[in-house]
Amino acid sequence: MSNYCSGCSYNVKEKTGPTACPFNYLYWNFVDQQRDTFTQNGRVNFMVNSFDKKSEDEKAAIRQSAQTFIEAQPRLEPGWETSTPTS
Repeated sequence: MSNYCSGCSYNVKEKTGPTACPFNYLYWNFVDQQRDTFTQNGRVNFMVNSFDKKSEDEKAAIRQSAQTFIEAQPRLEPGWETSTPTS
């Protein structure tokens, strides 16, 4: 394990909530959203099974934390890909 995240303000041991590491709940949210694809692949199907073993309260908290984080991210304006930088 590296010390890459040592200076981060998020707590890697927390799985959900405002101080939890976003990688935790974003990962599990992704597994949940992609379950149809993942269940067809034996190598990653076990992750769907691991998610399914979580309590309904924990699943709801994962979904809510992910949604809150995603909605808080800034959005680019339409046409950004064709705009020219200003100096």
